[in-house]
Amino acid sequence: MAIKEILVHVEPDAAGAGRLDLARMLAAEHGARLVGVGEGDLAPEGVDEWRPISGVKQLALHARYADLTIVGQAASGSSDHVTETVMSVGRPLLAVPRHGRFPSVGRRVLVAWNQSREATRAVFDALPLLAGASSVTVMTMDAEDGDGRVAGADIGLTLARHGIKVDILRSTSGDIDAGNALLSRAAEQGADLLIMGAFGHSPLREKVLGGATRHILDHMTVPVLLSH
Repeated sequence: MAIKEILVHVEPDAAGAGRLDLARMLAAEHGARLVGVGEGDLAPEGVDEWRPISGVKQLALHARYADLTIVGQAASGSSDHVTETVMSVGRPLLAVPRHGRFPSVGRRVLVAWNQSREATRAVFDALPLLAGASSVTVMTMDAEDGDGRVAGADIGLTLARHGIKVDILRSTSGDIDAGNALLSRAAEQGADLLIMGAFGHSPLREKVLGGATRHILDHMTVPVLLSH
């Protein structure tokens, strides 16, 4: 499915300006309509529509109707709108680090794959971005082969049917946790996008993200596409 509308959460700081630039770039690449949301009535340049909002709940309401929502990494000690939004909207979310510039997103992609529902959702949500990638690596960790197939091969074949060439990387955790292993691999291959399922656990509507997802959102160095 093509990306026809992108929603970007705009904040009045340097990170917000960089995120808006990234959103404009993606909208231009995909021929998508760009909708900005944030506090205040003054629309920034380059958006097709501006919607004033206040609070995470309003952000989530608008995100439900966008093909892709772009938000910033939560600052230390602030409200985590990434967690709140990804857990409640059922739509793909692109989280952008607070620090750094990202002139490209989706050229060199790392996919975290564990055969889960969340990971499957993330991969299929990301198909429009994967279609334009020059390099896609599917990384499994401590995965077991089954039914005569190599772990990760099935999703690799599925992506190949969509015209996407994939490399499969099988990794073992050893002394490093999954979150650190993914970030290390992303840095090694110069990835400009990490795709993963957002895992959560909590007695009350899964409000707390799982360990690997939480670690990556806290320490991300590249944009991360999340689906739940």
